[in-house]
Amino acid sequence: MFRPLSFLILFFTAILASGGYANQPTLPKAPYISTQTVKEWQAQGKKFTFVDVRRADEFDQGHLPGAINIPYDELEKRKAEVPQGQPAIFYCTYSSWRAPYAANLLADFGYDNVYTLEGGASAWNAGGQVIDSQNPDVTPEIVPKPKDLEANFEHFPVREYQTKIDLTEVQLREFDGKDGRPAYVAINGIIYDVTQSRLWRGGEHDPSHGKAMAGRDLTSVLKDSPHGDKHFKYFPVVGKLVKE
Repeated sequence: MFRPLSFLILFFTAILASGGYANQPTLPKAPYISTQTVKEWQAQGKKFTFVDVRRADEFDQGHLPGAINIPYDELEKRKAEVPQGQPAIFYCTYSSWRAPYAANLLADFGYDNVYTLEGGASAWNAGGQVIDSQNPDVTPEIVPKPKDLEANFEHFPVREYQTKIDLTEVQLREFDGKDGRPAYVAINGIIYDVTQSRLWRGGEHDPSHGKAMAGRDLTSVLKDSPHGDKHFKYFPVVGKLVKE
C-alpha cells in the first residue's frame, strides 16, 4: 500500500518519542587506510599494530610483520589483546568482510584509533612488502581465502516491523543511513533494514566503495556480487518497494 511521505515523518517521529533509533547518531565506522599510508607511517617510525583477523592456519602460512592474530569471530571476547594508545590496522585476505566487520566491532566498543587495511594482506603482498610466517622453514605466502569459510556475524538487536512500510524509490532515498537516518535497501522488490549491520556503516556496504549504498534499489548491483542476496535473509523486512 502506498504511504505518503507525511505519514513516514509522523511514523519516525513516533519511533523517536518511544526511544527508537531512527534519529540516533550514525553507528561508528572504522576508516580504510592504504598500504601507501602505512608504509609512510613505518618510514616515520610511527607505532601501530597489525591485527590479522583470519584463521590461525592462514596466519601461520603468511602474515604482515609484527601482526597479532585474532580471528574476527573471536574478537569480541579477545578485544583486550588489541594494544591501545596506538593505531590498530585490521586486515584479512582482501579486507572484504572479515576485517571491516572486526574493525567496526571495536569501533562499537569505543575504540577510536581503528583502521581497515585497503586491499588486505593481498594488496600488501602485491606491493612487495615483507611478510612473515610462523615457521621459519616455510616460505611465507598469503594463502587464498578458504573455500569453506562461513560468515559468523553478530549485530546489535534489530527492531521488527510489525506494521510493514511500503515505499516508492523516491521515498526510499530518505533512508540512506547518513546523519542518523536508518539504512534501507531494496532487493527484488523487498525493502530490508541494514542499519545495525557492521558492514553497512554510514549507509555504504563494505567494501563496495560506493557501488552498494543504502536508500537505493540494489537488485542489479547484487547480480555482480560474489554472495548475491543470500545474506539479506538475516535482516528485518521493512516492507515492499512500490511504484509511484
